[in-house]
Amino acid sequence: MKSDAELSIQIRDEITAQLGSRADDLDVQVLRGAVTLTGKLQSEGEKWTLCDAINGMPSVTRLTDDTMVVAETSGRLPNADVARPSFPPE
Repeated sequence: MKSDAELSIQIRDEITAQLGSRADDLDVQVLRGAVTLTGKLQSEGEKWTLCDAINGMPSVTRLTDDTMVVAETSGRLPNADVARPSFPPE
């Protein structure tokens, strides 16, 4: 069985392999093989794929997924291009 430090490194490597530069958006804590993930992901599919990979690691005894799915936004307000009615001044 791997130590918590070794398991944490293995998990971080997997996160980096799947998310690339966005791996910094996640935090990993390992205590006696129990893993807790926190942070942001961009889709449910990304979340499931990552959790499946971590759960499949031999030294993982339990996974608590406290991640949130947050879609990237363009910085524009919703409906910003929708025409608004114009009323003449009274």
